[in-house]
Order: sequence, then C-alpha cells, then structure tokens
Amino acid sequence: MRYDVVIVGAGVAGCATALAIKKVNKSLRVAIIERNKSIENPFKIGETLPPQTSKQFQNLNIWEAFLSCNFSSSYGTSSLWGSNELYTNEYIFSPYGYGWNLDRNRFDQFMMEQAKLKAVDFYFNTSCVSSELENSQWQLECESDFKKVFVTASFVVDASGKKAAFSTLQGIKKVKSDKQVGIYRFYDVKQDNEVKVKEGIVVETNENGWWYSATLPNHKLVLGYMTDSDLANDLKIKSAANFDTLLQETKITRERTISFKTKTTPFLVAAQTQYLSTSVGEGWLAVGDAASSYDPISSLGIYKSLVMSQWASFAIIDSLKKVENGLKKYNHLIKQDFQLYEEKRLGYYQQEKRFSEAIFWKRRHYN
Repeated sequence: MRYDVVIVGAGVAGCATALAIKKVNKSLRVAIIERNKSIENPFKIGETLPPQTSKQFQNLNIWEAFLSCNFSSSYGTSSLWGSNELYTNEYIFSPYGYGWNLDRNRFDQFMMEQAKLKAVDFYFNTSCVSSELENSQWQLECESDFKKVFVTASFVVDASGKKAAFSTLQGIKKVKSDKQVGIYRFYDVKQDNEVKVKEGIVVETNENGWWYSATLPNHKLVLGYMTDSDLANDLKIKSAANFDTLLQETKITRERTISFKTKTTPFLVAAQTQYLSTSVGEGWLAVGDAASSYDPISSLGIYKSLVMSQWASFAIIDSLKKVENGLKKYNHLIKQDFQLYEEKRLGYYQQEKRFSEAIFWKRRHYN
C-alpha cells in the first residue's frame, strides 16, 4: 500500500487533518490507520464545543454538514470557581453565537464520513509497530488481525492522542506538566421523573480538585471529578460509594443528578497537561493531543485539534514540495500556542484562592 500521507489515528484530529490536506490538494492519496476495530466508545469524553468552532468547520468546508447533524445547543457555562456565588458565562455575548453539546460517538462518525467523502482510505484494527525512513519514504510495518501489513508513505501524521504512538517510535519525549486524572460517570434521566435539569456545563471546585458536569443529548448527563492521580488514590474515588459521598458534599453539582439514575460505575481517564519535546521531524508531524493536550477546564480539546489540522496541512504540503521551513513554522506555532495556553491556565487556577493551602491547588498556583 502506497500513500502520500498516512495518518495514525482516526479520531477528530486525524480526520480533520485528512480533510484539511484534501482541501489544499484533493489529488493526494491519504490513508488513516486506527488501532481499534472501530471509533465507537460508549464512554468517550469530550462532549462540548465552544461557539468559535463554527469558524473551523467553515474552514474545512463541513459547516453545513455539521449543522445537519442537529446536535443540541449549548448556551454557556456556570461555575463556582473562586467564589461561593454561582457565575454564568453566557455564549449570548460571543460573536460566534452558541456552542454545542455532542453525542460524541455520532460526532466522531460524522468526521470520519466527511473524510471518506473526500476519498480518504481507512484501515481499522491496524497498528504501526515499526517505521524506517528510506530515500524520503516511510516504510511502516503494521499489524492487522495478527498479520503483517507494509505501508509506504511520503509523510506520516501522528494523531494518536496522548499516547503519541508514532512520535514515541521516533524517540520523542512526552513532557507532562501535571498528573491530573478525571473520574467520570454517565447518568440517564429517570423514566418516571419529569423534573427538567438546566442544560449546559457546571464547574464546581473543592479542596482536592473540581467537579464538571454537562447535559448531553438523549437525556444524559456526564459527571466528572478532576484531581491528581495520587489524590484520587487517597480518596479512593473510583469506588462508587466514595464517589457518591464526595458528590454529596457539593453545593450545586449534586442537585443536577437528582433527576438521573446511575448508568455507569466510576472510571478513570488521563487528563494531564502534556506536550512533545518536538512536534515535527523529517517527514512527520504530530497533531491534536499527540502534539499537546490541554487541561479539561479549557474545553478546547476538539477545537484545538481542528485548528491544528489546518496548520498541519500547510506544513505537510510544504514538506512534500521539499520546502524546508514549513515544518519549522508548524513546530513554532505549536510551541507558541502551548505557551499562551499555560499562561491562561495558570491565571485561571490562581483565581481560586479559597483552597490555596491544599496540595492540588498549590501545585497549580506556582507553575
């Protein structure tokens, strides 16, 4: 199998990068390889889109198609952060209008379908196990259904998320700024309950971290508690009983679950801030969470992937044309973007002064 560009990872970042490449040059042969058998995951995290995402969909020429999915609107975020009073940031003041609450599996399927419409090939249940650059061509050895598959590519994109699978194959180091995790549960509305929960996102802090909850399509709610991995172990919060005990200590978050019945047991998801020592190399680059992953408080995971995909497309085209500075410019953009993010993240965490002596907050007040 021979391609101009092979993308490792069929998530949002991978599909968006394929779309961005095809927009610049539709004749390029692009393939996406994905280690899982499908992109479906009933407990996938990343459920909201900020209003400014509309601009990125327009840039990728998928705006009208996205609107036709009819995802539910999100009109703002409420928080108990740095104050005992509830503060609401309403999107009505955004020049881009409202945001969206996603059925995440349906959204990921939408992105994949858009890529397929542009003649992007997909190979599921396929993992890249070794790579070698020979005469400006990548020779990739992959495994699919316990069989070896060999793929040749002029350029490789790492869109494998926090694992940064291809980048680590090249010996690139992942740099972690913290050890934050999220412990999540999904809830369904009680069948016999007519109490309507206010839609949107709510964030609420406490001594050891902060709570996140968001209403989802199909009468669902996702609830997460963000803390550090060592604190999560001390709290034993993966226990359903301990999770519920901690939840009952909240001021407003617990009220959102009254109309719901528990659907899942608590499960843990890595949520650390992380970046690669370099996001580029000869004939390859990393995009999305593989290049850098943000704190969930930013709610910018999907948005960042969409933006990066377009930066990446220009760098890839330059590389294929043997233009030397394209990859350097891309790496500079990734580093600059991450530095701006870290400054904003520090400032935001410093707004919460009520728990300044607690270890979770100390770790974030003095980065």
